Order: sequence, then C-alpha cells, then structure tokens
Amino acid sequence: MKLLAVDDDRTSRTIIDSMAQKWGYKVILAEDGEAAWEILQQPDSPLLMLIDWEMPRLDGLGLCRRIRAIETSNPPFIILLTGRSSKDDVVQGLEAGANDYICKPFDSAELQARLKVGQKMLDLQLELKKARDIMINEREDIENIILKMQASKEFSAQSLRMLNTPVEKTSGDIVLSALAEDGKQYIMLGDFTGHGIVAALGGPVVTDIFYAMAGKSHSLADIVTEMNIQLSNKLPTGLFMGGIFMVLSADKRELSLWNCGMSDVLIYRDTVLNVRHPSSFLALGIVEQDFSEYTSISLEAGDRVYAYSDGITESINEKGEEFGQDRLEH
Repeated sequence: MKLLAVDDDRTSRTIIDSMAQKWGYKVILAEDGEAAWEILQQPDSPLLMLIDWEMPRLDGLGLCRRIRAIETSNPPFIILLTGRSSKDDVVQGLEAGANDYICKPFDSAELQARLKVGQKMLDLQLELKKARDIMINEREDIENIILKMQASKEFSAQSLRMLNTPVEKTSGDIVLSALAEDGKQYIMLGDFTGHGIVAALGGPVVTDIFYAMAGKSHSLADIVTEMNIQLSNKLPTGLFMGGIFMVLSADKRELSLWNCGMSDVLIYRDTVLNVRHPSSFLALGIVEQDFSEYTSISLEAGDRVYAYSDGITESINEKGEEFGQDRLEH
C-alpha cells in the first residue's frame, strides 16, 4: 500500500521512509502541505497519509481541510503527526479531518500499529465500495425490469395531463388509463407507501390487473376489489397502496369516483372549486373492503378534475416550508 509522508524536517522524513519501507509500504515523501497537495492531484494517489502539523506554506490542518473538502466515495485515512498533545490540540486536529493522531517523539511500534489500523480501515472501505457498486448495478437492472413491467401499450392519454417527478428512477406513484369497449375511460392514480424499488414492486401487480380486467370490460368496482385482494396477499405488512379510481363516461358528462386513502379529489368549474371529494375507503392491501358503492359526479364542458399524491403538498422549499394544500388549491 502507498503511504504519503508529509514533513518539513528532512531527518523525520528519512526515518519515516526507512521504517515504513521495512513494513512493506511504498512511501511517497513531501516536504510541506503544498507539495503534498500536488501529489494528491495525480491519479492513483496514496490514500494512507502521515501528515505533520507544523509546516511552512500549508500546514497539516490546512492540508487536512483541503483534502476533506473533496467529495469522494473513497476518502483517505489521515494520521496527524505533531509535538502537540493537549486535548484541545487533539480535538482541533480531528475536527480538521484527521482520522488519528500521534505525538512526537513517536514509538516505532506505535506508529506501525496505527498505520496498520489505517490500512485495515481503507481495505474495509474498498470492500464496501465494491459491494455498493455491485448493488447499484443490480438496482439499475431491477429498476429497468420494473419500468418495463409497468409500461403498457394499452395506456390511453385521452383527456389526461400528468406531472410525475419521482424521487428516484422508480417511483411509488403510478398512473394507469384504459378505454373500455363502450367508450368509457378507466383511470387510476396509485401511491404506494415509501419510494424507490420497494414501493415500485407493487406496480406490476396492479398494472396487470387493471389492463387485463379493463380489456374484458369488468366494472371498475370489480377491478379495485381484485387489486385489494392481490395486494393483501402479495405485499408484506406495512406496504400498501392509496388509490384514486375514476370512470369517465363516453360523453364526458359523468364521473364515477372511488378515493381510497388519498388526498381530496378537486373538481374546478370556471376556476372555482366546485367539488371536493375526500377519501371514503382505506388504502388497498390492508383489509377486505366493499367497493360496490361509489360517488357519481355530473360534469360540464370545461370542468377540470385534479387527482394527486401527497408528494405535491408535502414538497419542501429551501426555507423548509411545505407547499401545502392552500397553495395547491390556489
């Protein structure tokens, strides 16, 4: 393993170089912080560092702070070498970014032991990075599979406008829409608990049920019932789906509506809130429910129906303020 030894004293550098090479390290020397910083700009620079505190141009604390200012998934292990030994000095060194601290004059056995600790930490860090990279690649594959499973050629964008900005590549929010043989349009907005892969896992289940049953002209009440059964059977405890289900008549004059654990559905007429429809069912995947009763709403030309998840109202700005229901309705 490479070791960067930074000390303005030539004798100290020589002693460290001699000892560390005997211990199996490939030693790279620098006479001050600026020289060390130049070395660190090179590819494959050392990750194990022994840095003296008091040096000209750029001292050890300044070098530590400069190193820690760089965002990296594989940070170096820094041992600060100094004649200072007070608690305040130790705290100052650690706060500057040092991982460890050794006082001059140092014992060779102690220095070797501390370098071994640093080397072990870097080895573990590298193993974690490799494991994380594997997980990231596998996650990418899983996300692509889920997205393909959720996609459907049967989706109908008729009468719909959508805004979907997921936190991650896959999302717990899902929008489905299909045209029945009689011209009715079935529409669903689903919101699974959580976000990311776990939340998106239920998406293919409801997608298959929705399009398969809509294609056979099943009633939306039957579709919601089947979704509730399948999600109850297949999802783990604590994972469920809020949903807004709508049937828009062929002449667009009537809307049948089921709100299952979601925010109020808002219907505007001439820019004025005309109907507010709160949730009247529990989210799907929790308990058995009867979906035979629903709300029927008469529509007029120009009416706008807004269905949304809490991702909108709970969005937070840089001041920590939620967007909120009032802003949404305004």
